Amino acid sequence: MSKHIQKRIPYLDFLKFFAIVSVLLGHSVEQTTGNDFWDNPIWAFIYTYHMPLFMLLCGYFFGSSLKLSFTELVKKKFSQLIVPSVSAWLLMYLFVHTTGYNPCPELMDFSWFGFMNAVWFLKCVFFCYLIGWLFMKVLANVWLSVLTSTLLVHLSPVFNTDNINFMLPMFWLGYLCHLYQPWIVQHRKALSIGSLIMFAALLPCWSGRLTVYMVPIQFIDWNPLQIDEQNLLISLYRMLIGMTGSMVFFLLSPWIYNRIKHLPISPIIERIGKCTLGIYWVQTFLLECTWHGIGLYVNTANSFWIGPLIALFELVICYQVVLLFKKNKYTRYLFLGETSPLQKK
Repeated sequence: MSKHIQKRIPYLDFLKFFAIVSVLLGHSVEQTTGNDFWDNPIWAFIYTYHMPLFMLLCGYFFGSSLKLSFTELVKKKFSQLIVPSVSAWLLMYLFVHTTGYNPCPELMDFSWFGFMNAVWFLKCVFFCYLIGWLFMKVLANVWLSVLTSTLLVHLSPVFNTDNINFMLPMFWLGYLCHLYQPWIVQHRKALSIGSLIMFAALLPCWSGRLTVYMVPIQFIDWNPLQIDEQNLLISLYRMLIGMTGSMVFFLLSPWIYNRIKHLPISPIIERIGKCTLGIYWVQTFLLECTWHGIGLYVNTANSFWIGPLIALFELVICYQVVLLFKKNKYTRYLFLGETSPLQKK
């Protein structure tokens, strides 16, 4: 086994911190505003970019996986992504079975759908890695792989599972950002301005009711064959705003990081940025399940200050729980997807 350790990129840890804070804030607003979150401006804005940005970051590091065999890739990503997914689903089942109380029936459904829905993003990343690897190996051309795989996942409703069809283009965008990183660095200012202008131009027409949770991608009906033009336009618009929003924060992150890296809080931000998978996993229970079960709701105006307070509280709690998980080799593996306790060093 190679002993080479890939050097971390500090501004990307900062960007991961920003992304996980966005997730916590979006979920805090969602869980404290009842069914009004669809029209909440905080929630709607965050849902233009937060998971697409995370997927871009996943795709950014995809290149190293192309050096693995398919078996090695499946084994590695299964440990990193599927094992924590199974652990989350089993814990939900044990809690409901033991207590007889289900605080979030929409999420904690003990079926195949429930399993796929529990920490869904981890499984989405897993399938994006597999799809990306297969197309790159078969077609041996980056742009052909990007276009062909993206078209394929949009043609079949089966890829609505875990939003694979929505997220795969974001995954490829991240890989392309890494592939063309020297060119991006050279033109970062122009790209930042262009992305910001496009994102700002797209925002006025955006609504939380245009997310994939309200309007899934399904613009082709095969029997009889016809195209839903409205769904197609919404899907393209949603993809474009997700890409431009993600690129805005990706392109600006080195500039912002360089201006805060000397602050005392900077090392804390970087450490939290290294724990995003664990924080995402823990917040599923604390925010999406526990807080949902409490049923304490506020109006939209109060969500502007209560949402951030809850998100900050959850960030501290989740990070501390992750640090506890890291102290034991079994919890590191089961909940964080880190090195298997059976793996020889």
